[in-house]
Amino acid sequence: MDLRDDDLFSVAGSLAELLGAPVTIEDENSTVLAYSGGEQAVDEARIGTILGRQVPSRFRQLLSDAGVFDRLHRESDPIYVDLEDPAITPRLVIAVRENDHPVGSIWVALAGTPTPTQQSILRSAVSVVAERIASERDRVDSTRRRQSQRVQALIGGGEPAFRAADDLRLAGPLTVVAVGTVAGPLPAGLVASLSLYLDTLAVDAVAAQLSETIYLVIATDETNARRLSADFLTRARGREFLAVAVGRTVKSASESHLSRSDADHVLGALRHGRSGGTVAGMRDTLASVLALHVADIIDGLGDSTPLGSLERHDSQHGSDLVATAKAFLEHGGDVANSSAALHVHPNTLRNRLRRGKEMCGVDLTDADTRLILMLQFKLAR
Repeated sequence: MDLRDDDLFSVAGSLAELLGAPVTIEDENSTVLAYSGGEQAVDEARIGTILGRQVPSRFRQLLSDAGVFDRLHRESDPIYVDLEDPAITPRLVIAVRENDHPVGSIWVALAGTPTPTQQSILRSAVSVVAERIASERDRVDSTRRRQSQRVQALIGGGEPAFRAADDLRLAGPLTVVAVGTVAGPLPAGLVASLSLYLDTLAVDAVAAQLSETIYLVIATDETNARRLSADFLTRARGREFLAVAVGRTVKSASESHLSRSDADHVLGALRHGRSGGTVAGMRDTLASVLALHVADIIDGLGDSTPLGSLERHDSQHGSDLVATAKAFLEHGGDVANSSAALHVHPNTLRNRLRRGKEMCGVDLTDADTRLILMLQFKLAR
């Protein structure tokens, strides 16, 4: 079978003809790379796989529970899979490896048990598919590198950004969106999913992953960028761990570094606060962004800060000056409400505030002291 000049879709189609059954080629993460066409019968699992470009989670779980994925990692021969589920017809599947490393699999939807001829054909197809997967990955990697370089130039601002925007045909007002996680790595395929979502809506945009952040440049204003981001987030896998930060709108690509700077600061605040499943802009996170900006300075001052002085006194004397200051600030300086929150008499609270001023030099009637303490409490949270 000489299919070495064909792409993966052609290989899938030719295999389907030889096997007399629908074929799907997937990568090692169960993402669809190619599938056969025609009028062949399909089941719910195949329909969902092709439409979603990913094996649906319900069927992945069934296959995992049946030990199919474990066998694919261990075995080289075709595996016959019959889950006895009406939504998924029996499959003949074989692992595709490159230098003993799993790179994908070939799935054949069968009407009955496989014949020796079908198994032989499937074995002979493995080397061809492995070669085409490697070639496709090289092409995709090259395209991704080029895209990343353009996006990096674009969010850097200035003349390089102007040229990158021209290459990418992005015009008009632009908004930079930064997507990251509050725990763990970014989900595989998130850039592709995001790009496909925007393509479907005919939105002019470009996306690339740079380190642990996905940067998205959209030819629209901040309001629309937030709306699009929020809609995508409701559909994304692992959305509870994703944080989406939207920068300001800029008039041209040469100013896009300003929008990127906003997005970076906002994303840093969302990550610090473990605010997953959130879309936010600078107005939503300004206090946190400012607090994080002064965090290094405050941390380096030790006991010289108001909070450091109160903490030292509490540690040495067993007092409750930190809790008192916190309650006082959280209740806007209202003695009655603050003392009620602490379950102490108002005079007790006043005595504690006086002790904080006399013993620690922390005067909560001073606006600057209150500001610094509020920043410190915010960082501590």
